[in-house]
Amino acid sequence: MDRRNFLRLSAAVASYGLTNIHAISHAQEQVAADDLVYWKTIIDQYDVTDQYINLEAGYYGIMAKTVMNAFMKHNQYVNQNSSYYAREHYYDDYAKIIERLATKLNVGSDELVLTRNATEALQNLIVGYNKLNAGDSVIYADADYDSMQSEMRYLNTFRGVDVVGINIPEPAAYQSILDAYQKALDDNPKCKLLLLTHVSNRSGIIVPAKEIISMAKERGVDVILDAAHSFGQFDFDFNDLGADFVGFNLHKWIGAPLGVGMMYVSKDRISDIDVFHGDETGNTDINARAHTGTMNFATVLTVNDALDFHESIGIRNIGARLRYLRNVWVDAVINNDKIEVLTPQDERMYAGITSFRIKGKTSMEDNRELAKILFDKYKIFTAAKTGLNNGSYIRVTPGLYNSRDDVAALGNALNEITS
Repeated sequence: MDRRNFLRLSAAVASYGLTNIHAISHAQEQVAADDLVYWKTIIDQYDVTDQYINLEAGYYGIMAKTVMNAFMKHNQYVNQNSSYYAREHYYDDYAKIIERLATKLNVGSDELVLTRNATEALQNLIVGYNKLNAGDSVIYADADYDSMQSEMRYLNTFRGVDVVGINIPEPAAYQSILDAYQKALDDNPKCKLLLLTHVSNRSGIIVPAKEIISMAKERGVDVILDAAHSFGQFDFDFNDLGADFVGFNLHKWIGAPLGVGMMYVSKDRISDIDVFHGDETGNTDINARAHTGTMNFATVLTVNDALDFHESIGIRNIGARLRYLRNVWVDAVINNDKIEVLTPQDERMYAGITSFRIKGKTSMEDNRELAKILFDKYKIFTAAKTGLNNGSYIRVTPGLYNSRDDVAALGNALNEITS
């Protein structure tokens, strides 16, 4: 970003707050991912602790200051107006938010419904999918989220189907992942449903979702896509994926308050998801497929403010920045023969999330101990996780509030630990 644009941006931040400057940011097109001045301006929009370096943005995203302030105002407004707001105005506001999200994804507003998180959306889709018969099979992978794996296994009891689990190859590569899904589909000709995670919460791998979805559809297999970690983390054409059933999070990479996600069902497939527990709203209404009860009204209202902030930076800039932060620490350890980086170096296959393990340290106890060392000695917070076929690991997830120094500290610490 040149000096003139930076001065305009700074003036806008000072005068109006970042949520009102998206027109300026969009006009700038791409901002360099290592532009210290620009990204310091963004980092300053977050109120984060100075007691440790938080490299676990993947659990949920910290709200920017402007989003947090808006959330507090919405809470106050809702509390003041109580049931009057809930009954007289909330559903109009909700509809506008749905319309905005639909426009962002280039889908119909009658194809989206808000949930409390991606887990709830995906559970409704998996259990509600009604095209299964006893003797059919369904497939999921070790890279999928724990709760979603459990839900797929439940289909054995609920629908009488055979449940097949597969392992993502390690080390993974673009073609090897395609080959793994092709083999799974070829080996299970009675498969009718495939769970696919766009970005694995375990390894951070971005799978070739478009190709896998196409491969499945050619065999008459439907796909439920877990987009909890892709939406908002990097730029992709949602419609181009060809997904009919999708669960999203809004409190991870979009930066809304905790407690809001989203479910998408292609309009011509809505009847293939059961209505929720006998709902009588109508067989063609997506709202009949998700009953959250009373949601946190202020959380829902703040989705608009989170989108304002997110769009003020731009998804391409966000994706490039997260990849840059990831590469700083990965580049520092990639040639360390004692460290296994589990996320491929193929730029098509990673964004911000990347996992690693020290070679030979595959137990959860090993990785909890490493995470403890990183925190106690180096004041770096990461997440020890399990679930991949080859063993446990550490997940690293920088956020927009992190600096280059934050992630460089991790690389230095890992090289020192393994020296």
